[in-house]
Amino acid sequence: MNYAEEILHLMREDEAVREALAATGELFQGYNAQMEKVHLRNARKLNDLIVEKGFPTIDLVGEEACTAALRIILHAISWPEFMRMQEPVLIDLAKSGKVPKSYVAILIDRIRFYEGRKQIYGTNADWDENGILRITDVEDEKNLNTRRAEMGLDPVESLVITPMDGEYHPPEPEKRHKEFIEWTFKTGWRNND
Repeated sequence: MNYAEEILHLMREDEAVREALAATGELFQGYNAQMEKVHLRNARKLNDLIVEKGFPTIDLVGEEACTAALRIILHAISWPEFMRMQEPVLIDLAKSGKVPKSYVAILIDRIRFYEGRKQIYGTNADWDENGILRITDVEDEKNLNTRRAEMGLDPVESLVITPMDGEYHPPEPEKRHKEFIEWTFKTGWRNND
């Protein structure tokens, strides 16, 4: 199996587990342990591949496999060090067009979201205290669309935020938020300093 095929195989596994868990409704009940296991296994394998063969850029593996690798990184939410380690690498690669800028914007925002900081590009949404899905806080909202355009993202006004299954609303939003914050400390996204 060549480099691109290895990455695409990992992403297909992720998608198969995600589909199965969505079909049973388990995907929407917090971070599912089976999904987390796949995410971590894929991230470790991708990390090993990156060390061995270099980052899977568009020119090295093609756009589909490059995008799959970026999705694997974005799904590695319970391995903060890995995601943080990829951020500066991907920022540099995006500047030279070797990876899609939009995925780099999502990674930057995702890291900030889990760390409890404001986003830069407005790519992450979460349920508020009323159970409504909204984009979380963003720095310098006035210039948000300019930054989004620079990263190949549509204006924020064009976004329609809907839950994955069209009907899902988290039960007990306050409890869910408390559990989320505890998870961010447990996994190392946040610390007590």
